[in-house]
Amino acid sequence: MKKSLLKTILFLALVAFNYPVLSADGDSLELEEIIVTARKREENIQDTALSVSALSEADVADRFATDIRDLAGDSPSLLIDDLQQGPGSPTAIFIRGIGVSDVEKNFDPTTGVYLDGVFIGANSGAMLKTIDLERVEILRGPQGTLFGRNTVAGVLHLTRSKPTGEQGGKVRVGFGSYDTTVAEGVFNFALSDNAAGKVSITQREQAEGFLTNLVDGQDLGRSEYTQATLNVLLNPQDNLEIEVTHTTELQDQDAHTALNLGGATTWWCAAYGQCSPGLGIPQSGDRYSVYNDEANRRNASFDSDTSIVEVRYDISDSMKFDFILGHKTTDEEVYQDWDGTPLPLYHTSRPASYEQTSHEFRITSDLDGPYNYVAGIYKWDSEYRIDLVSFIGFYDLFGVVPRTDPLIVIPINATTQQETDSTAFFFEFDYDLSDDLTLTLGGRSIDEEKRSQACDGGYPACPNLNTDASADWTKFTPKVALKYQVNPDVMVYGLYSQGYRSGGFNGRWGSLNSATVPYDPETVTNTEFGIKTTLRDNRVHFNMTVFSMDYEDKQIDVDIVDASAALGRSTVAANVAEATFRGVEIELHALVSENFSIDANLGTLAAEFGEFFADFTGSGVDADYSYLEPLRAPKLTWTVGGTYNFPGIARGEAYVRASAHHIAKHHVSQLNTPTTFNEDQTLVDFSVNRIINDAKVSVFGRNLTNEDGFTVGYDVFAGAAWSYAMARAPRTWGVELTYSF
Repeated sequence: MKKSLLKTILFLALVAFNYPVLSADGDSLELEEIIVTARKREENIQDTALSVSALSEADVADRFATDIRDLAGDSPSLLIDDLQQGPGSPTAIFIRGIGVSDVEKNFDPTTGVYLDGVFIGANSGAMLKTIDLERVEILRGPQGTLFGRNTVAGVLHLTRSKPTGEQGGKVRVGFGSYDTTVAEGVFNFALSDNAAGKVSITQREQAEGFLTNLVDGQDLGRSEYTQATLNVLLNPQDNLEIEVTHTTELQDQDAHTALNLGGATTWWCAAYGQCSPGLGIPQSGDRYSVYNDEANRRNASFDSDTSIVEVRYDISDSMKFDFILGHKTTDEEVYQDWDGTPLPLYHTSRPASYEQTSHEFRITSDLDGPYNYVAGIYKWDSEYRIDLVSFIGFYDLFGVVPRTDPLIVIPINATTQQETDSTAFFFEFDYDLSDDLTLTLGGRSIDEEKRSQACDGGYPACPNLNTDASADWTKFTPKVALKYQVNPDVMVYGLYSQGYRSGGFNGRWGSLNSATVPYDPETVTNTEFGIKTTLRDNRVHFNMTVFSMDYEDKQIDVDIVDASAALGRSTVAANVAEATFRGVEIELHALVSENFSIDANLGTLAAEFGEFFADFTGSGVDADYSYLEPLRAPKLTWTVGGTYNFPGIARGEAYVRASAHHIAKHHVSQLNTPTTFNEDQTLVDFSVNRIINDAKVSVFGRNLTNEDGFTVGYDVFAGAAWSYAMARAPRTWGVELTYSF
């Protein structure tokens, strides 16, 4: 399969290399220049010595993307899923097989998601909506030097458009499957000669869920999302820009529902008769049919406010100062049914609040001599609180309560409050060893502290447990790169870089031990070699990267013997594994003819644990699990897309776009259980578009092959209790009208 796909992409490249392309007036056509800020300075993507993919505003529009999940096919080795473990779309982003699949906010991301230069510090809220975007950049591999902690897998950077200062804007309305309606408006206006403003408003509602609840026969999965953004750009003097942006987001939705995939030996099946009928088949018999008996299942919400202040000051013609202040708060509430059965075996209430503040001070040079640099200081503060209530209906298994019908449900109250303070100094220095050879040296020094309080029995009294714990860590992450310009159209580079992911304290604790013993940071070291080519008079870009990454002190949830815990065992995060990830990535963008363009990418991945000793059964003995495969590490991903513009259409343009995104088989549960295994998936999207003057009408379909792969899987107590999973969204379609003015 890998060889056939590689041959296909190479064939497409050869077609593009040898097909003469002329415009109607005989001039040669060429690909547009793509400018990225992957190194905190503006550069042509073909001159940037690292693995980066980019999408323009038009690219995002042509994908009919609702959020970043719909852009995953535009970069090799990238998987993005909604974990469906709470409101706000907690996000699992895996790049080159590295990522994290957990909703708890003590688990820092492995991929840095940035909005207008501001890092989103929690997985909840990281599924950014694709509204009013000017550019999307996807950086693969550790980005510890310029982007800092929690970027061991890479970075997704979304940049919104800036106020134009001219009267105008666009509106978009649409209707789609599952009674989905969309209304969006972006309005630009002038405030004065030196000030411009922009307002964007979005309302999206899915009034019908794609799940059927077998408890009452009603649908589940409904959601309503509203966003309002005010953006003001000030130019008090020629060399100074001040930009202020505030975004409010409100989301109400149905709680997500787990599928019970527990087999005959699990507690659910053996004790309560709640059984999966076969491997990979949920108890309900269908991945879009669920059992949810939670009375408050309609009452999930996720609200956020994000404020950003950017100051851009040209100190001189060759030196620039940037300051970015980011502040974000979120509030969420959800009652969730985790057992996937019609019985109240395990439900939770998870109200949580989160706040982050970041400051970045940066100086960037643009000198005529042989060297240039970027250097700065970064300050981060965040805190969160969750008042978790677990409603447990299976205590009768252990004799704690008598066996009754209906079951006796016992609430367990646990409050967690955690704070993080982090300060970093960073630099990246370029030196031209010759006209064609450039050496880059970079580094980041990080100093961070975390504090955690665990409260059992009801806050603030905490009658059963009240702990305070703290820990601090320091780390220096280096970078070395060498770039050689073979000729004006071919560049090769070699890169060594390191990323650092924070340590911390368990937010999902069950005892004094699991609440106060920290887990340590983890590091990823990357070595890669790449070639970037601009061929056939700039109508073909063909890039390839070979990489090898070493993962040390990997944090994984394990079970340990814990006499103070309710069930005699606790699930904790611990540094128990080392792993390696190696692969090849290919990207192709080409104008095959005046009317036809193609984009394709391919990623291969060989992922394996080197060491992995852990206790998953609470036996007190560590076993060797190095034979397991890392999570979400498919050996192959590829995407082939094409856009065809119909020639000779009167009064406007008409075009179609089609793409196929393939994800090879992979595991979504840590223990590689076949119950939640994903077979090969190929997601096909298609759209038809007609542009007449300032209006555009589109009809589109997503996931036309109706792939129902699991987005998450988890084996509770190593699968002894039950295994659960959630399925990706089914086939959807929509009709949209966009009008620009």
